[in-house]
Amino acid sequence: MQNSSHPRVVTVAAAKGGVGKTTLAYELAAALSGVLVDLDWDAGGATRMWGFDPLSAARAPLLDALERGPEGRAPRLKRRPNQPALLPAHPDLAASRIDADLLSDCLGAWAAAWEMPYVVVDTHPGANPLTDGAMQVADLVVVPVVLGAREMDALEAIVSDYAGYRLLLVPTMVPPVPPRRFVERLAALAGGQIAVAPPISEHRWIRRRLRRAALVTQPNPGVRVRAAAAEFRAVAESVEVACG
Repeated sequence: MQNSSHPRVVTVAAAKGGVGKTTLAYELAAALSGVLVDLDWDAGGATRMWGFDPLSAARAPLLDALERGPEGRAPRLKRRPNQPALLPAHPDLAASRIDADLLSDCLGAWAAAWEMPYVVVDTHPGANPLTDGAMQVADLVVVPVVLGAREMDALEAIVSDYAGYRLLLVPTMVPPVPPRRFVERLAALAGGQIAVAPPISEHRWIRRRLRRAALVTQPNPGVRVRAAAAEFRAVAESVEVACG
C-alpha cells in the first residue's frame, strides 16, 4: 500500500450512469484500505449502499466541511467493519454551486489530514463542477468501460476530454464471451498510451445484493463472492501500479 504520509487521490468518473461506477469505487476504497468520498447525490449511490441515510442525519458533514474550506478541519468519517471509511454525499449537492477549485483544494487538504493511503472519490455521472474538482486533484482517474456501442461512444469523448489526466480504463460487466469488435475498439482507444485494468465480469447478482459489506472484505465469502472479489482486487493492484 502507498505510504500514508503521501495519500493518493483516485477519482472514479463516467460519462453516463449504469456502467458499474459506484460499485467499482466502493470496492476499490475497501481493497485499498482507503476513504470513500461520495460526490454522487443520487439516492442509489455509495452512501445508501454503505447504509447511511443523509436525510435522517442532523448535519451534512460534506457540505459543512466545504463551507469551512480547505483551512477548516477535515470532516469526520463514517466507519463500520468490512466497509470503507465513508464521507457521505447529500442530496443538496445537486443544487449546490461549489467551485471546482474549492473542491479540489478541500479534497487535497482532507486527504492529508485523514492520513490514509488512498482517497477514492465517486462522482456523479457526466460533466459537473464537483467531478471537475475531483479530477483536478486526482493522481489517477479511473474510468469504468462497458463494451457496448453507446458506452464506447461516450468513452471516446472521455478519452479526448480527459487527455490531460492519468487514466486507467476498467472494463466492467464483461460477458463470458466479450464482443470482439468492442474489445478491438477499446484497444485502439487505449493505443498503448492509456492503462487498461483487468476486467470485471458481468456479475448480475451484485446489483441485487442488499449486504453493505464490501465484497473484498467479507469474512466468510462464498464461491461467487470470492470470484468477484478477486477481480476487484486485481483492479486495485492496477490502481497501485498506475499511482506509482
